[in-house]
Amino acid sequence: MRKPTVSQIKKSGILGEHFFTRATLKFHKQTMASFTTQWLNKEAGIVLLSAPLAGVSGNVIFMTRRYVQVCADGSLVHVSREGQQV
Repeated sequence: MRKPTVSQIKKSGILGEHFFTRATLKFHKQTMASFTTQWLNKEAGIVLLSAPLAGVSGNVIFMTRRYVQVCADGSLVHVSREGQQV
């Protein structure tokens, strides 16, 4: 099982059609390069997609976080923090 990239998550569309749009990213002062993925639980296939959200002064005030599960067939599913399908 391979960890999905940010582009693979975007292409899958599991986070909704507006999550990675140019307008949404611009509003939150983020880019696609702002996002990273890391394993939270490799056995269960849970991946954390995250990106910092900067305030007016440039300091990080919030982190955008979404949890994605990689299924056995390679498909992706958006899950809650507890691992329940959203």
